[in-house]
Amino acid sequence: MSSQKIITDHDRWRKGVGGAPAGLAGEADSFAYAGLDLNLAQFSATTFSGSSFSATTFQQAVWSGCTFTGCTFTGCDFHSIAISACTFANCSFKSSTFDQSRFSATRFTQCEWDALTFHGGHWENVQVLDCTGTTIHGDLLTGERVDFTGSYFEQLEFKNANINS
Repeated sequence: MSSQKIITDHDRWRKGVGGAPAGLAGEADSFAYAGLDLNLAQFSATTFSGSSFSATTFQQAVWSGCTFTGCTFTGCDFHSIAISACTFANCSFKSSTFDQSRFSATRFTQCEWDALTFHGGHWENVQVLDCTGTTIHGDLLTGERVDFTGSYFEQLEFKNANINS
């Protein structure tokens, strides 16, 4: 079954119109999606290349061992997502929330972050390398072994944060 069918079936399941819970494992995806409910979706060892998600919710989703290259996420809600051992290269994240999210052993390289929030999140062994963007906010964000080498954000504001202390 194609990744696109699995993802759209999950959206249908969440909306109560058929479908089934998504569990992508070892798939490849390069499709565009808009307005989906992908809450609780589980992606494992999946490769996303040029995939696009807009106005999509990923609340309480779990992503592990995935690779994202040249993907865009616009107006997405990642509340309480758990992302581990994933890599993001040349991806764009805009007008999205990562509140209460958990990142571990995850790397962002040459990504663009614009108008994002990370309130109440926890990062462990996270690399944000050579990334750029504007207006990044986080209140009560904690992190251990976080590396921002080469990154530049016009307005990066973490309040009551505890990073690498």
